[in-house]
Amino acid sequence: MLNIGLRTIVPTLLTAFTLFSCTSSKKTTVSVNREELKGTWQLDNITYEGLPQGQKVKLTLLDEGTEACLKGSTWVLPNNGNGSYTINSTEAGCSPGQRNIVWSYRVENGQPIFQYKKLPGGVKAEDVLEGYKFTIVDAAAESLNLKSNVKFEGNTISINYQFSKK
Repeated sequence: MLNIGLRTIVPTLLTAFTLFSCTSSKKTTVSVNREELKGTWQLDNITYEGLPQGQKVKLTLLDEGTEACLKGSTWVLPNNGNGSYTINSTEAGCSPGQRNIVWSYRVENGQPIFQYKKLPGGVKAEDVLEGYKFTIVDAAAESLNLKSNVKFEGNTISINYQFSKK
């Protein structure tokens, strides 16, 4: 009688164990710490996810202008959180120059987050109510990929910002 019970229980347990161990979680986390974000970065490329194939968009990004304004910008992220980014583009509609920011790193629901606030004309960070928040998709010694989700024509699209270390 014990043999019959084991013959049915063991295969059932092995099947359940195999199914449980082979299923993968959809939630992926990136192991990043604040130290990896510090330094001087150049924004090399901006791509979009969630658009119908072949659809082009012309968005104002980070309240600066089109992606042409932001490409090639230099981002300085020192340890103390008081950084800056500089728009280098002189294309029409772009406003070249340095913007002072305060930046931070945190983990939200297991996902690393980079966020910053612009500090125009000596305004203190606590006086700025709105900022920009990005999910850190990938961070390595020489590259950084950030993503933000925005509403566009009733749908959510993702904007990917790809940086290289200078």
